[in-house]
Amino acid sequence: MVLSAMPAGEYDKRLTILTVERGKISAFARGARRPNSSLLACSQPFSYGEFIAYAGRDSYTVTNAQISNYFPGLKEDLEKVYLGMYFCECADYFAREGNDERELLKLLYQSLRALESGKFPLSLVRRIFELKLISIEGEAPQVSSCIFCGKKGEEELNFFALHKDGMVCSSCAEQLAGKVIPVSPACLYAMQYVIGTSCAQIYRFSLKENVLIEFGALVEEYIKKHIGRKMKSLQVLETMGFAKEDKKDPENFAKPKEE
Repeated sequence: MVLSAMPAGEYDKRLTILTVERGKISAFARGARRPNSSLLACSQPFSYGEFIAYAGRDSYTVTNAQISNYFPGLKEDLEKVYLGMYFCECADYFAREGNDERELLKLLYQSLRALESGKFPLSLVRRIFELKLISIEGEAPQVSSCIFCGKKGEEELNFFALHKDGMVCSSCAEQLAGKVIPVSPACLYAMQYVIGTSCAQIYRFSLKENVLIEFGALVEEYIKKHIGRKMKSLQVLETMGFAKEDKKDPENFAKPKEE
């Protein structure tokens, strides 16, 4: 999938492509900015398909492509476009050249499909993407048992310790006064489902508005801790008045105090 496309020279484009076989690669599409170029369509962000390219010393050169999905529905809504760009920017940030990025590519594809479908609140799609992304990168929070005593069971896990990256049972939470976040059973289930489910299946649930706000606020705090920068596309969204649905904390959400 094309993550980004930038002008290069008078008629060319420089593409960043996320691939299964080679991870993230940089590739030139020669003449792609000419109106009659055969590479015009495949050199746009969100273009997904099979690319034919040959390797040079520092980059690849695309010679042909068979695109199976352009995600045209995204372009009908400005917020969807920038959320899609945010997803691509996150993928660009985490992907590495030469890595097996199969799961990341699956997540990106399924997330763009969910955005385009209109079946889910955009805030839910965003938070599912973020939590699954951080899970794929090996930074998933511990949500199946207490990080201190190992106690399991949804009825026991009622708090989240952000500074320890995991759930805490009621007994252990008493020793962490002011450093834990209350978590409802519905929010806990949402986290467990996203982390433990394949990318092909993650967009198969919905949340009530109050749970969505709680889920979004918790994921936002976790993402802030584990992603070292704020993506440019997200800044644009916020400037336009979008991506602010999690700013209002639900009554049962309390940010932990600084250590």
